[in-house]
Amino acid sequence: MKKILKSEPQFYRSFLKREMPDKWDGISGIRYKLREYMLKNEQNMQCAYCESTINCESSKSHIDHFKRKHHFPELTFDYKNLFVSCNSHSHCASHKDEFISKDKYEMLVNPAIENPDQYFDYSISGKIISKNDKAGFTERTFNLNHPSLKQQRKDIAFSVLAYRDTLELREVVKEIGAFESFIRAIW
Repeated sequence: MKKILKSEPQFYRSFLKREMPDKWDGISGIRYKLREYMLKNEQNMQCAYCESTINCESSKSHIDHFKRKHHFPELTFDYKNLFVSCNSHSHCASHKDEFISKDKYEMLVNPAIENPDQYFDYSISGKIISKNDKAGFTERTFNLNHPSLKQQRKDIAFSVLAYRDTLELREVVKEIGAFESFIRAIW
């Protein structure tokens, strides 16, 4: 998980003002454009939670309400509550939504408000290491140490270490295109 700088696009603000949708389905006309904007401009084409590479297609990603709509209906259209997540059922947004209760959201690291680097570290084996209880709760809620994610990070570690003598960090991050926080931590 990495820090995400949210910057509400004018087209979204204008759409909400013009159309005044009362349900999330009311934005279906701009949902793809909004997902594309967030991925390209804020998330570097990575899942907001696990940092795996994703694209704008609905089969690969979706707009997640960090605080679920049915728990917090007043945040349904709040741009700072929206992130793009991968569609994995074993980790990230889908996993969070299955396990969190309304009273536990304050125990999650919110990448738009907090800097996840202050909460997580990484081992060369691909494991996320939680620095405190809030980080541990976040890691478990999003299942960020799912075996598939740990293996992907571990596989990338060997590439990162091989590139260290020939490329700069920013080039490696761009070349690999995923798990940016992990790459920066082991660099």
